[in-house]
Amino acid sequence: MIRRVCLPEGSAEYELVRTGRRDVLMKALPQRKTRVYAPGWMPLKELDAMVAEHWAEISAIHRALDADLARQRREHPLKDGATMQIAGRTVTLRRKQGARARAELLQEELWLTAPPDASEEQLRGLLKACLSRYALAYIRQRLEIYGPRIGETPGRVTVRDQKSRWGSCSSKRNLNFHWKLVLAPPEALDYVVVHELCHLREFSHSPKFWNLVESHFPEYAVWKKWLKDHGNELGV
Repeated sequence: MIRRVCLPEGSAEYELVRTGRRDVLMKALPQRKTRVYAPGWMPLKELDAMVAEHWAEISAIHRALDADLARQRREHPLKDGATMQIAGRTVTLRRKQGARARAELLQEELWLTAPPDASEEQLRGLLKACLSRYALAYIRQRLEIYGPRIGETPGRVTVRDQKSRWGSCSSKRNLNFHWKLVLAPPEALDYVVVHELCHLREFSHSPKFWNLVESHFPEYAVWKKWLKDHGNELGV
């Protein structure tokens, strides 16, 4: 449901999602979108008032997201001949026009084909989809190497655009990874692979868990810190 609220400086729009939660959760999303998760019993008038009250904070988050997106686009131009690091190797972006939009990674070149009227958002979406496919295949290769060493076999393996985590492990032994890991140094990706495999044995971040990680990846602390310091630089 789309709602519109009145503000002193005009109006604002947000998407309302009714849930079974007890409280209200407001999320500022890319492209200036705002989503509010709220209990089914809460009156619309009360929700509108809450959104209006917190709109200055929401707007500040939107501005930060816009600035981060602009920075990423400056640092990762879509021009022919631009280079990027994929799984530790330098890959050159190649552009060409075509009726059907697609992105394909061929050895040391990533070919981006699109009609001349394709938007930048569409082009970056193509790149993200291509890199996500490659990331899944590459991560599965690393799991096949480290899984037997640790003595654990995961269930389903997926690659996602996770908001706050590089990897996650479910109670069903399914592993999820952020697609951007394929743009990081291979050692950083390997650290996350080992981290999630170790969660199949030790679900919490206990001392026993970290000892297990260190036994299979002694330099894990270096790459854990690298992701913390440089992870927000990764993207397309």
